[in-house]
Amino acid sequence: MLVSGYTEMKPFLPSIAMKGAPTVFNEALSLAQEALVEDIIGEDLETILESRGSEDSRLLKLCQRIIAVEAFVKSIPEMDIVLTDAGFGVISNQDVAPASKERVQKLIESLSARLDESKDRLVTYLMKSERYSDWRGTEQFDRLADGLILTFAEFKDSAVFNPRTAAVYPKTWDEFIRFNPALNVALTSDVASYISPEYATEILERIKDNETFLPNEKSVLKMVKTAIATIVLGDRETGMNQAIKAATFMKANIEDFPTYAASDAANALTLEHSDTPIFTMF
Repeated sequence: MLVSGYTEMKPFLPSIAMKGAPTVFNEALSLAQEALVEDIIGEDLETILESRGSEDSRLLKLCQRIIAVEAFVKSIPEMDIVLTDAGFGVISNQDVAPASKERVQKLIESLSARLDESKDRLVTYLMKSERYSDWRGTEQFDRLADGLILTFAEFKDSAVFNPRTAAVYPKTWDEFIRFNPALNVALTSDVASYISPEYATEILERIKDNETFLPNEKSVLKMVKTAIATIVLGDRETGMNQAIKAATFMKANIEDFPTYAASDAANALTLEHSDTPIFTMF
């Protein structure tokens, strides 16, 4: 286990004030680790971290924080409920006043925000790390990178929040990551019809290879991310306008986009917005 019970869990959760070494969190810790392995780090990194080598201490701490906080948040609804022979009961302690529902909810919200930030921090660390470059060959990384947007913070920075998108705008990291397949579809179909399938594939591969983008390429990448994020949230008009804007920018700076320059999309006669992919209009 990456978090061996309550003793290793407590440093990440100052609000815990339990006596002894309770085992109530053990199952939640196990489930939280399984989720982390499945969603982000993969089994190979899990094996490395289980050995607890000093050279892996920073990554281990990043993972422990996620596991501890997630296990605690998932446990909160059941913490004062017990099943007895007479049925379910609520634990009471005359020495401690029960917290109001509002205060408990604020705690959950605060910890959930910390959990989202911790998952983003872990992904960012792995993206930048040379030591864990093999992680890029995992199913977990491939799935994360397929959407072009790898962190919840980046999604919020890219997606347009307006009356059209508000109802489905993700509130947590877990909700954000469920959009990954849709982000990939928006990139490789809707947006690719303007920036070209060839260039859409190129930027996706370069993101996965952690390559450096030139200033003009960064500008287009920002527009593309805004386009795909906004499309999957249901505001297709705004998203497609961003795709057109990206294509217009590339045409104006064509020397920086040789892959696009050689494509059929670059030779299109118009960039007018349509629900039909531009390269099928001729």
